[in-house]
Amino acid sequence: MAKKVQKKYTLKDLDKMSIDEAQKLPFAERDMLLDLVLADGRKVGGKQPARQVGLMCDWFEEDAARLQKIKAVKICCGGFIPIDSTGEVPTLDPKGQFKLVFENIKNAIKKAGTNMDRIVNALIFMKNIDYWGQMNDVYRKYIRCSPTRAAIGCQDLNKSYQIEVVNLFAYKVAK
Repeated sequence: MAKKVQKKYTLKDLDKMSIDEAQKLPFAERDMLLDLVLADGRKVGGKQPARQVGLMCDWFEEDAARLQKIKAVKICCGGFIPIDSTGEVPTLDPKGQFKLVFENIKNAIKKAGTNMDRIVNALIFMKNIDYWGQMNDVYRKYIRCSPTRAAIGCQDLNKSYQIEVVNLFAYKVAK
């Protein structure tokens, strides 16, 4: 049996379609279009400092018309802390905690039916902002799509947490 070839739609193609036409596209094609819509919505207002390039964009324009056409839905989540599957904090090492938090995010995003490249916003609290560079090193390995983002120092994080991602938004295509 021959494998069906997926058409490579562009945003111009999507813009010409009615809602009904776009929503009749196969899931895989709407899913591919979501990546284009999200990439088009990420904006940088000026020259980014070298330390910021690839970490975040300045703003995200949520194109509701395009998102509706492809049946995209927003996923809102947060409260990601450095705990393992037993509910314990297995390490006090900041870099180990950063990795664990981003693994927890990756697992939750996957369970929600989307992926890390579809994150459009993240709000990160860190106990010690001096570890910002180390956090960014780990962050870059997990999040490569440049969402809007803020990393804020907060000495009063719960327990022995070095990091908490309190707010995160991503998109997926509904079936």
